[in-house]
Amino acid sequence: MACSLLRSLLHFVCPDWCVSEITNISLTELWQSGIRVLFVDLDNTLTAWGSREISEPVRRWIEEAKAQGFQVVIVSNAGFRGRVAQVAEALGIIGIAAAGKPRRYVFRRYLEWKGLTVQQAVMIGDQIFTDILAAKRLGMKAILVEPLTERRFITGRIQRPLELITLKLLRSMKLLP
Repeated sequence: MACSLLRSLLHFVCPDWCVSEITNISLTELWQSGIRVLFVDLDNTLTAWGSREISEPVRRWIEEAKAQGFQVVIVSNAGFRGRVAQVAEALGIIGIAAAGKPRRYVFRRYLEWKGLTVQQAVMIGDQIFTDILAAKRLGMKAILVEPLTERRFITGRIQRPLELITLKLLRSMKLLP
């Protein structure tokens, strides 16, 4: 009984896929599976934490995603709207700052605005208890990427040891893809 309860709880933090970096995600596979919108985290997913610098491989991946027809939206908990807007503008995509992940509001609102369903969306991020949890709470697919740097906001530094324990538990229970 306890094991099945634990398994049920872990479902909310278990990503559907894990990759080393965002550029390793197959856009073709996502499109073929019906995904039409890519929600992406900013810090440690698209850019190094606190940075405005976008690597050339990430820039090319975003351009390829847009060329294939994906809507790409930065969904960041960063409160610095100017930085989120600057990166989004440089990539030619929408940026949402102070999103409050794992709250679902910004995802739900965007999907309703665009007439899309949760089955047509995926969240891509480096944190289990914000990015992945937000997606799973809404019923979206989620892709966990390894953080670009070890540097994090204070809450991320507190959460990281718990995330590593959770990942180990997910692997030991063979729940992680």
